[in-house]
Amino acid sequence: MSKTKGEQLISTLFGGRALLSGLLSGHLNFILYIFFLLILYISINNAVEKTLLVNYQVEKELKLLHAEYTRKSADLMQLSQQQEIEKQLRNRGSELMAPVNPPAWIKSGR
Repeated sequence: MSKTKGEQLISTLFGGRALLSGLLSGHLNFILYIFFLLILYISINNAVEKTLLVNYQVEKELKLLHAEYTRKSADLMQLSQQQEIEKQLRNRGSELMAPVNPPAWIKSGR
């Protein structure tokens, strides 16, 4: 059975005869350079993916913290209202009352 030209080329490359006959030894530096670039590309791609994943997680946590801050700020604003303070004082049995006269500025004689 006669092999075609394509079959002979594939047989030579994958059979190892190309290395033995010296066909690839002249291009070995170029082949190593290509493999080095491929490994470098893969490692940079992995580093970028890790950075993007960390960035996504930090953004997600930042959104949660902002929502928590907004909720706590609203709760604090509600608690600081005078009516809410008076209600809490009454619930705790305090005898403090709201002032009848509002505060006034005291002017000095200077």
